[in-house]
Amino acid sequence: MANPSSSSSAPTEPAPPAPGAPQPDGAAADAAQPAGTVASLYVGDLEASVGEEQLVALFCQVAPVASAHVCRDIAGDKSLGYGYVNFISREDAKNAMEILNFTVVNGKPIRVMFSNRDPTVRKSGSANVFIKNLDPSIDHKSLYDMFLSFGTILSCKVATDFNGQSKGYGFVQFECEESASNAIKSLNGMLANGRKIFVGLFMSRQERENIGGGPGNFTNVYIKNLPREFSDDDLRNQFAPFGAITSAIVMRDASGASRCFGFVNFEKPECAAKAVASLNGKSINETVLYVGRAQKKSERQAELKAKFEHGRNGKAEKLQAANLYLKNLNDDINDEHLRKLFERFGEIDSCKVVLDSHGRSKGSGFVSFTTVEAANQALIQMNGTMVGKKPLYVAIAQRKEERKAILAARFARLTTPPMMAPILVPSINPHHFNFAHGAPGLIPPHMQMFHPNPNMGFRYLPDHRRGGFPTMMPHGFPIPMPPPIQHVAHKTVLASLDSEQVILGNRLFPLVEKLEPQHAGKVTGMILELDKTDVQKLIESPDALRDKVDEAMEVLRMNASDPAAPSSSSA
Repeated sequence: MANPSSSSSAPTEPAPPAPGAPQPDGAAADAAQPAGTVASLYVGDLEASVGEEQLVALFCQVAPVASAHVCRDIAGDKSLGYGYVNFISREDAKNAMEILNFTVVNGKPIRVMFSNRDPTVRKSGSANVFIKNLDPSIDHKSLYDMFLSFGTILSCKVATDFNGQSKGYGFVQFECEESASNAIKSLNGMLANGRKIFVGLFMSRQERENIGGGPGNFTNVYIKNLPREFSDDDLRNQFAPFGAITSAIVMRDASGASRCFGFVNFEKPECAAKAVASLNGKSINETVLYVGRAQKKSERQAELKAKFEHGRNGKAEKLQAANLYLKNLNDDINDEHLRKLFERFGEIDSCKVVLDSHGRSKGSGFVSFTTVEAANQALIQMNGTMVGKKPLYVAIAQRKEERKAILAARFARLTTPPMMAPILVPSINPHHFNFAHGAPGLIPPHMQMFHPNPNMGFRYLPDHRRGGFPTMMPHGFPIPMPPPIQHVAHKTVLASLDSEQVILGNRLFPLVEKLEPQHAGKVTGMILELDKTDVQKLIESPDALRDKVDEAMEVLRMNASDPAAPSSSSA
């Protein structure tokens, strides 16, 4: 960090101190700059309205000032709360620091110290002392006076919050290690304004984590659910049997009342671990103590978030697999009726029919089982079952995000041109399907009909009087036509379907072909007559697809044994 000089160029902002370290010090500057050369003072904790003219007027009372500068933000109008004052001689700068340090300017005491171009001493933490459990009334000057007798102080600061209130800890950096060591030996554990303070060498955050911050290597213990009458001494006495204690404190509010939690810091990690193992869960005055490793707020929040996410995800996965979505419900089915339909499969956790704003059924609902096995059994047996006058649709319930992703993927597939050119054939009557095993030419609908043809297979002529084939087989499967070449039949069936069914057919055919290679085209066409969501489920469930293929083959065998079925010799 460059110091300001007597030239007109503005000084730059000092390098940021290490966590807990004070502002720029002057130890190296004292040795590096001989008397009589230009010297620069760092002036911190400036009130926002203090400018260069006011700094010059203040410091000129002690010695001639070469220049002054208040550092501002990038916009150039808001003070950053610190600045520099340059003197012609180092002796003048030293006198100004001794006289004006902690002087109140615009209602706020300033901190004055030598500025140093080399931040090595500051960042090293050499001879830097950390003090905690300070009384709120102790300010920068009080702390400075408390430690002044141990040696030359380079910087001294009490940490404050946004409102300028003390946070209860501070830092004092000495010129030499011996002064810091003497201060620690003399003041650690002493009373300051009625509070027992802790004084020790400053450690960076990384050093603290390496020494005592890990889950299995810590010295600081957090205790909550303390009795309200517990004092610091009571807390120390409670934990004293487990080893040497460096500090023990019960946290209190502004009025001095106990907040029922506190901290105990041991000298050795093994003592802290022993205290946690022995005292966690212990009852004192009808309250059960919690004793554990003290954690930083950020670490505690990250741990709680990870725990919450893990629990939520695990619960969501379990609930999702046991939660069934139902649709195509009759309007007269209510929650109680729905529960009776599904309670034979296992214990039901919740059961709900979705209602509109007027209290009428929307034809859908949910049934949540306590076990995944019960949900699977209900899904297998109830999907497609006639309830009232409608076939019931049952599927695993999906979260909104998952449904959106599936629909987006389906839309993307639909917008992609199909690999196979469509072949125009007449539309198939609802709930009926027919197999054309050859690729029919573009023949007008009124001329298309099924004929036995060794090259083209059968062609379909709609029965205007009866709406297609008159005979329907169980499970919604129609009477199939005699088998020709499978791939030709597969393409012809797809040619009569819409683009979404074509996509489903292209995905379904290879799966069916593996199970029933000789009749794959027929079976694929039969399955494509089902509801699209049912077809999608069969594609994703090998076991369900195998059952449906077996069912289709049974229909084919029944048709083959029926003498009334059309044969290849019929005209």
